[in-house]
Amino acid sequence: MISPNLILGSHQFTAPSGITFNYLIRGQGPLVVFQSVGWGPVKELEEDFTVLYFEARGSGGTSRPSSADGMSSRAMGSDLDSLRIHLGQEKLRLLGHSNGGAIILAYAEDFPDKVEKLVLINHELQGFNSDNFQAYVAARQDHPVYGPALKNIFKLMEQPPSTDDEFAEALHSVLPYYMHDTNKTYLLADALKGGSLSLWNFVNQNKCDSNMKFSAVEGLSKVRARTLVINGRDDGICSEAAARKVAHELGGKAQLVLIEEAGHVPWLEKPVEFFSVVRKFLSS
Repeated sequence: MISPNLILGSHQFTAPSGITFNYLIRGQGPLVVFQSVGWGPVKELEEDFTVLYFEARGSGGTSRPSSADGMSSRAMGSDLDSLRIHLGQEKLRLLGHSNGGAIILAYAEDFPDKVEKLVLINHELQGFNSDNFQAYVAARQDHPVYGPALKNIFKLMEQPPSTDDEFAEALHSVLPYYMHDTNKTYLLADALKGGSLSLWNFVNQNKCDSNMKFSAVEGLSKVRARTLVINGRDDGICSEAAARKVAHELGGKAQLVLIEEAGHVPWLEKPVEFFSVVRKFLSS
């Protein structure tokens, strides 16, 4: 019998923290949890798995914490245990992209016995420094498409918009920078239409992560879950070096896959390569 908490559609529950969380269930098959960062659903995965899209605090249909000081990525990681308990699951299979990867990695470090499998997709690795962003800035700043997008990234960080509509408009202006092939930017623009981006979440999470430094690197030895680290090789946002670092530190528990001719969103630019690896890993 399927738990009522796992029936297709939208669901809500209130955690002990007082936050009411929203999540969406789509697809069919074994359960996997995708920590949503607002890009919209990963539809191809729904053909073989029941995908639960978990909306982070302060975004989509999920309420805000009592204080903006509770918006760190590590705090969001602990929310996954509230979800696990709500679902009645002993362990979770987790996917996270970009900052969503930072969130699920924090959970795997703080709750190592509660994660069965971990899929880190072009993920942010807090506490890890590389010259990746600077190198891409130097290479792309004079490019006719990347250059203007890069200027808009700096503008977005230095002068955040004041409304969600302005935030959405600003994000669309930077999308080419996320791609290996800028002619495919429309794929990411289309994905955003099904997402749940929040200016309040964006601003306060960045502020908390800057003020409350957390080193995921130092906690990698705590991770027990089998882990797939998958990265597009041409990512000017989250570095291949970070992916290699995680795979190296996790040793035999980790599989590293680097996808050629893909940027920050490899499932959009190279769907065949991406989904074949992810399906095999989750099914094994």
